[in-house]
Amino acid sequence: MKIQWLFTSVVCLIFSCQTKDNQSENSSNELPSYELEVLDSVTVHDILTRVFLFQTADEDGIIFRDGASSDVYLFDRDGNPTGKWDKTGDVPGAFSMTGGNFAQDKAGNLVILDIMNGLKVFKKDGEIVQNFGIYQNQWSLGGPFSHFKTYQVIEKGGKEYLLYSLDIIEEAPGDYDPEFLQTRRNLILSDLETEETKTFLPFPEGSQFLNGNVFFFADFRPVFSYDEKSQLLYLMFQNEPILYTYDWSGESPVLKEKTALNLEGFAAGEGFEKGAVSFAQIFDYKIIPYPSQILNLEKYGDDLLISYKPTPANKDDIARVIAKEASKELRAELSKEAKMRTVVLTQDGDIIPLALPEMNPYNFSVIGEDIWWMKKYVGEEEQEDFTLYRSRLVKK
Repeated sequence: MKIQWLFTSVVCLIFSCQTKDNQSENSSNELPSYELEVLDSVTVHDILTRVFLFQTADEDGIIFRDGASSDVYLFDRDGNPTGKWDKTGDVPGAFSMTGGNFAQDKAGNLVILDIMNGLKVFKKDGEIVQNFGIYQNQWSLGGPFSHFKTYQVIEKGGKEYLLYSLDIIEEAPGDYDPEFLQTRRNLILSDLETEETKTFLPFPEGSQFLNGNVFFFADFRPVFSYDEKSQLLYLMFQNEPILYTYDWSGESPVLKEKTALNLEGFAAGEGFEKGAVSFAQIFDYKIIPYPSQILNLEKYGDDLLISYKPTPANKDDIARVIAKEASKELRAELSKEAKMRTVVLTQDGDIIPLALPEMNPYNFSVIGEDIWWMKKYVGEEEQEDFTLYRSRLVKK
């Protein structure tokens, strides 16, 4: 199985989907502004890991993991260590750096999806609750370490499921052509008790991914958020600035609304002719060095938080990068322009930029009403102490 590691974040589509008239990328006196208000923080000390990632928190404590291994660290809410365990090697429940972030089920168990080792459910002390196999072997994977969630534990009909996606969720087709995208199902639902799994949700009518071309898999990797209270599923594809809202009160999601979003600097691609992109190719930064990407979508109160990376505006500068003629200074300038942005999409359809504090590059995590993030480290020596903040979004 071929694994391609891509650790970077990826031009302009004018789409026919109707944009709400009151969408705006610019703050005005008529629109509210938002900021993160810190509620409290905790610092954990003497940590020796390669990639220290916040995972989840509840009233009992805080959980971290080394993203480059299977080491799990437990602390109380004051930052005192309460336990540590790992699932390395040939042991039941083993997972690796290909695992995502822990989610929690209603009982507080830890759920992790590892595309190499399968779906696992643990008690907080590391005891195995469920140890499911791999749904589908993956040909490739891509993406940086992040606090952003890539799957979600949801409850429907009194049962708990893991809602997720994989870059490759089907057997390799004989040919990677536009017909492949016509029939592809983009989400997966696994019963956390029985492991019964199904794929569902094709591309909606009018999606750019049905335009007769083929695309990199990173372009149509979905980001989503399911709201159990309203039974609405919010979904976007990473290189398409359209929010799809589904009514999931029944057995299957039904498309309710399609909203084109005017995200400043976002440039969607038109795809490639058949044969130009190979099956399972995540991306090619040599030909598109600064692709626009929707990175995260979170329901937060009545609003949505959308994090994305824009594409630099100057096409000539991008061409210099592709031709390997760009100076170090120009590349740095373009990387700054392509830095992640976060906006609030209000229930009225307004798009309001959110100025975030300097964070650890792994970004933030939303748990209920709280937004958790790690302070950016500016020291010269290797970091051993990590500060975690609990915040809430407030309207000014």
